[in-house]
Amino acid sequence: MAQQKAWMFCPISGALLEYDIRNAVAVCPLSTFRKDLADIQDIKTEHKCNMDDYRKRFNLEPLVKAKEDEEMEELMQGRSRATVDEDCPECGHHGLEFYTMQLRSADEGQTVFYECPDCGHKWSQNT
Repeated sequence: MAQQKAWMFCPISGALLEYDIRNAVAVCPLSTFRKDLADIQDIKTEHKCNMDDYRKRFNLEPLVKAKEDEEMEELMQGRSRATVDEDCPECGHHGLEFYTMQLRSADEGQTVFYECPDCGHKWSQNT
């Protein structure tokens, strides 16, 4: 058992200690071991995890796979933009840049991506 987490367990049975706040002690449910909470009150714990940890723990599939991310980035780099005579809903600038991509199945419409060249506001619309 790692020394840094040994304070959480009973040294006799190895069971996780239970806290009795009223009596200010940590007790083992399997043996007679007791430890004053004052002995462990200054111990700091830290737990780190990321999305991969959650995905593995709960057996989740990512919504977008890494290979698809790479393919999307390649498509985005090669895109060409046109302009349309519409106003930006954020800043009111007249003249927006746009491009289209086929993100859904081939029998459905394209997605139009708009961007304001003045304020940088971005949004998309399915057609």
